[in-house]
Amino acid sequence: MILSRESWSLSDLAARYGTSRRQSPKPPSAKTTKWVSIGFVIALTLGTIGFWALTFNNADTTIESQTARFSPISDTEASIQARVSVQPGTPLACAFEAQNDMKAVVGYEVVELPPSAEPHQVVNLTLRTTQRADNVSVRECWIPGA
Repeated sequence: MILSRESWSLSDLAARYGTSRRQSPKPPSAKTTKWVSIGFVIALTLGTIGFWALTFNNADTTIESQTARFSPISDTEASIQARVSVQPGTPLACAFEAQNDMKAVVGYEVVELPPSAEPHQVVNLTLRTTQRADNVSVRECWIPGA
């Protein structure tokens, strides 16, 4: 039996198979949208204040180090000049590391720097090595006892 277009209707199909169109969800009310916006602004403000309090307010934890230059002196020594920056009056300890051409550590030394009245210090160091060093750098710096 072949049905013509006129013999069936959308209501017959809906009765047989269920509704074919999904009902769209209700749009959020203006009250809900307002409270979600207010909550977002409050969370963003608190997050910004918290981030600022943890990072910028505690200047003692900001330590920067930079290798200015290095040069191999011999097969057993290398020199390094580095710049270290920290809050004035803060003692520091810095680890210096020498590596060969295979990136193996061939020299390592920890140097304690006394507190300085200046925020920037220049460190000159001759590092003893087990092989010729191709790279000498400041590995890391920290506040001793912190």
